[in-house]
Amino acid sequence: MKGERREKKLEVLANVAVVITSVVLSSVLVKKYFFSSTKPEASVEAVQSKSPASSASRRPSIQAGTKISLAGIDWSKSNRTVVLALSTGCHFCSESAPFYQKLQQQNPNNVRLVAVLPQPVEDGRNYLTKLGVSLNEVVQAPLASVGVSGTPTLLLINHDGVVTDSWVGKLSDGEAAQVINRINQSMAQ
Repeated sequence: MKGERREKKLEVLANVAVVITSVVLSSVLVKKYFFSSTKPEASVEAVQSKSPASSASRRPSIQAGTKISLAGIDWSKSNRTVVLALSTGCHFCSESAPFYQKLQQQNPNNVRLVAVLPQPVEDGRNYLTKLGVSLNEVVQAPLASVGVSGTPTLLLINHDGVVTDSWVGKLSDGEAAQVINRINQSMAQ
């Protein structure tokens, strides 16, 4: 009888220890995956990227009319420049590679394509090569230095370094077509 009680107490203690351990581990996982802070180079909010948002509901990261200064870039070299703000760790950037390839293929000759990444230039070039994307220039700069808070972000910039349009996040097929049309329209102006 005494042995059975002792076994019963040990079983209860073991069950309590399992429950406490489960609660602690669950708390750590919830905190890590749901309440972790994001860095400026991190991808845009999961809510925005998981559900296809219309252009009207998608807030641009940079307002039209904002003047951009980026070391090593002379905006006057081209009437229009498309800046792709990317990060090698951004899966939305990688998933957007087919759009970047299409943008590259349908690009009028006088639109310069520039990638800005927080990682070293060589890492950025290797990343773009892996994605099958070839751009005119790759620049290393903190994304916040060009006013970008999430990746991927596209900026259409005129020859004076002024943003004329911007798009944030992984684009739907319809939005991607709108971006290409907008770029082509801006060249006609």
